[in-house]
Amino acid sequence: MNRFVLLLSGAILAATDFGPAQAQDELIYVAVEPCRVVDTRKSAVGVINANTSRNFLVAGTAEAMAVQGGKADCLNPKGTEPPVAISAYIIAVPADSSTSKGVLTAYPSDLPPPPVGTGATVNFAKDQTIGNTTNVKVCDDGDCPFDGELAILARNTDEHVIVDVQGYFYPQTSIPGYVLVEARFATSGSNTALAEALCPSGKKVLGGGGSLNVSSWFLDGSYPRSDGLGWRVRYKTSGQTFSASGSVWAVCATVN
Repeated sequence: MNRFVLLLSGAILAATDFGPAQAQDELIYVAVEPCRVVDTRKSAVGVINANTSRNFLVAGTAEAMAVQGGKADCLNPKGTEPPVAISAYIIAVPADSSTSKGVLTAYPSDLPPPPVGTGATVNFAKDQTIGNTTNVKVCDDGDCPFDGELAILARNTDEHVIVDVQGYFYPQTSIPGYVLVEARFATSGSNTALAEALCPSGKKVLGGGGSLNVSSWFLDGSYPRSDGLGWRVRYKTSGQTFSASGSVWAVCATVN
């Protein structure tokens, strides 16, 4: 249980900000130590050829992950519960056969590749090694091809790919003992708004967020309380004062 709590300690709640998942429900983001699941330089199959795509596993056995140059210990924090999406740093590495600039596009492996000119994850120049952190939806478990939940397309030229997973997105209802607590707040005559939502007795905070209905304010901080019993949000203005109202919410779960 200690490992479970540690992995969730940096969690944040993602809703409308998480476009790639096209989620109807709010999602819980579970951060993990960055872990390499793909490195085609070390894989048995090698480079992704120009204008082709390849499927990759997000997690699997040591044998299966070795095929794609990844590690078997990139544990899914929810065990058998499949994530809706992953947050990952995807790196384009020139292959010996690279001939020009190109694009890497990551997408769910049960869908066709995005049309040309859309869905770019990493744009690279000839002989350039470059990466980008992105959120990528993975395919639904029941519809996934056998060789992986995530697909990557290399356009224009051959390219090696590295994928370091940084976190997982789960439906909020998949967290045991889950409850979402929301607290409304209002402020006026000040350029700072501070509010928090507290977890009920017996539960610890997994993540949280907030919203404000005055666009000229900006988010100055969103973080768990130091005692782990709630989520705190701070907004500020750019030197002006307004009357504003909003809400802050906490994702809480039973801690045994």
